[in-house]
Amino acid sequence: MEVICDRTSRTLRTALNPPNWLKGKYMAVRYEDLVENPIKTLRNVYRFVNLSANHDIESFALNMTSGTSSSSKPFIVSARNATQAASAWRTVLSFQQIKQVEDYCHQSMALLGYERVRTAGDAKDLSKSLLTVPKL
Repeated sequence: MEVICDRTSRTLRTALNPPNWLKGKYMAVRYEDLVENPIKTLRNVYRFVNLSANHDIESFALNMTSGTSSSSKPFIVSARNATQAASAWRTVLSFQQIKQVEDYCHQSMALLGYERVRTAGDAKDLSKSLLTVPKL
């Protein structure tokens, strides 16, 4: 976990202050942004790479992020309610596990606009968003 978070943090810091060869060639997309507004996010990504999203791609993205599958296998590719999947960690992980991830990943989380959980109650309260505007 520590290695993954450290590498992610370094990548994000490079994206914030990119070398000349990387300027304008890197776009960060948060999973939560994609699942909360798949069409808008997809169009932004396509625009970034100078392409136009078509109706079939948009329909596919919408279907894959708003389906009804409730597979117990989190990495299986299927249509599902992706907003529920994106916040499942808040109900599955213990407060101690969440704090451990936050301790390792706090730099990446700050750059990506994720707030830290203050209490176990905050973690379980899915009506409270933990997203802020990312720095990227």
